[in-house]
Amino acid sequence: MGDVQGKVTFKGKPVTEGSVTFLNPTEGGTAGADIQPDGAYEIQGGAVVGQYLVVITPPVTIVDTDPGKSPPAPVEKDMPEIPQRYRMQGTTTFKVEVKPGPNEHNFDMQP
Repeated sequence: MGDVQGKVTFKGKPVTEGSVTFLNPTEGGTAGADIQPDGAYEIQGGAVVGQYLVVITPPVTIVDTDPGKSPPAPVEKDMPEIPQRYRMQGTTTFKVEVKPGPNEHNFDMQP
């Protein structure tokens, strides 16, 4: 296992909320953490050693988009500081290796 922590920024400024998810495409494992108000994240319990794709997503809220006609649905918060390409496994450019012991992985997103 590796302990994983770091910061998430957009053009050098902290992203204040959202989630960081590490996806292991070869072994199928995942690990994740919430982004704190200062941009920091820490994966509680660590992550299995290996190669990961990293996706960063905005928080999701339950919204009643069509009151009385359909049940409330999860909707991503509008956050331009998390560009669309970083939100999906197929388009993210973030790839990291988790090694045994402490790991610091910082992610600075660009428009």
